[in-house]
Amino acid sequence: MAHYFKNEAETLLVVDDKKATRRLEARALRQLGYKVLEAEGPVEAMRLAAVTQSIHLLLTDFWMPQGNGLELARRFRTLHPKTPVLMVSGSLETIDDLSGYLDRFGILAKPYTSTDLAHGVRTLLRGAISHHALAFP
Repeated sequence: MAHYFKNEAETLLVVDDKKATRRLEARALRQLGYKVLEAEGPVEAMRLAAVTQSIHLLLTDFWMPQGNGLELARRFRTLHPKTPVLMVSGSLETIDDLSGYLDRFGILAKPYTSTDLAHGVRTLLRGAISHHALAFP
């Protein structure tokens, strides 16, 4: 992966109930120089959000046992209102229909590559979009 995305000052919160997926995403983002916090679901994510002063991006799966990623995004934004959200899912239509109120929000379609992930993260962090950035592999 290219290291031109590197910015060590940026902290990302990665949320996925599947440990292998979460670890893979976190490792790819760490290789790009990001500081990465990991949570296995919305409850842990909100705990981390409450004790972390600055989170620059929330990367979350949509379907999780403790609640979906859109519910998490709504709650997370009460603590970090300007933080962009990148939602990962295989059901783009469902997310797009339910996410109309969110700004600084992107959707990354499964399956995706580490390059797709890096591009989606960087696009949102740069503020290149104000609403949806659909990133298709």
